[in-house]
Amino acid sequence: MMTRSDDEMGSAGSGAGGALAAGAVMSVAAAAPAARQIRVLALNTWHSGSKVSNGIQLITELIISTQASIVLLSEATEATTAVAAELVRRGREFNAVASRDTGILSVFPVQDSADLQWMVKARLNIDGKRLTVYSAHLEYRWYASNLPRGYGPGAPAPGEFAEHEWNKLPDGPVTDPAVIQRVNAASGRPEVISNFLADAKAEIADGSSVIMGGDLNEPSLLDWTPATANLFDHNGVVLAWETTRRLQEAGFTDAYRSMYPDPATHPGLTWPSDNVDVDVSELAWAPGADERDRVDYIFAHGAALRLSAVGIIGPRGSIVRGTRAQEPTQDNFLATPAQWGSDHKGIFATYQLTD
Repeated sequence: MMTRSDDEMGSAGSGAGGALAAGAVMSVAAAAPAARQIRVLALNTWHSGSKVSNGIQLITELIISTQASIVLLSEATEATTAVAAELVRRGREFNAVASRDTGILSVFPVQDSADLQWMVKARLNIDGKRLTVYSAHLEYRWYASNLPRGYGPGAPAPGEFAEHEWNKLPDGPVTDPAVIQRVNAASGRPEVISNFLADAKAEIADGSSVIMGGDLNEPSLLDWTPATANLFDHNGVVLAWETTRRLQEAGFTDAYRSMYPDPATHPGLTWPSDNVDVDVSELAWAPGADERDRVDYIFAHGAALRLSAVGIIGPRGSIVRGTRAQEPTQDNFLATPAQWGSDHKGIFATYQLTD
């Protein structure tokens, strides 16, 4: 979900400001598969895979075992090129496009790329059809979903609730939707998405299908509904979270929620994930609350993209009130590797790219 180092995130990925930079592509002569099947994995690498031993190898093995053809990495820093090199060493050919914090790996040829603020972008050629993909990792501070759970949102001074940092709020949960929305807006996440939508609109107008995925560090408007008002310590709050609201309004389809529309039976929670190789204190940020949320996503736009399958990859366990707990939900877990390299679960979606 987030990093504990302010300077590691900040304006991560703020490079060319949208100017295409083909030099950012590390090409290893990838050969695209004959079928137009797109297998997309979105994964937070957790400090470039450095938080667990053999993290780069675990990410590499996950890509190989899932047969992912496009990988959207967040919190990646050096991981994108390191994983690409490890894949080559194991006989798998990928193209890598990296920014300071996000990365894209693709078996399909990369025509060009751009380093956007909070995202990296690549235009792919798939049997003569164009697909533009974006890997995202948005601001982790001003984490407003902490407020209904009675914890500070990690807003820096002089921001609202800054004096509480990430700690328990002395006056208990904040459940006023206007206050929560105000703190969330201060994160800048909705504006980042609006900038993305403007860029994607130009791609779509030029005939490209679009996929965007990653860790948005914000829940979905499709998840904080009346059906979940008394679950996951929402404390009665029903909220149209602004970042996903803008995506929905622009016609982008949330892969997991489109196939599993009930957020009570299939919440799709991705953070905080359990990781048996890491102490719980490293995984919980609001240890007295049920802080589980779905903050990792894959979105798509374009009639040529047809979703055929989607699910969660990662441990079935999560962290609930500072303790390890197995998920009792009906969520679709596609794979649960014995070893895991992140504090998030990953999202995997399969699309058919049609004529």
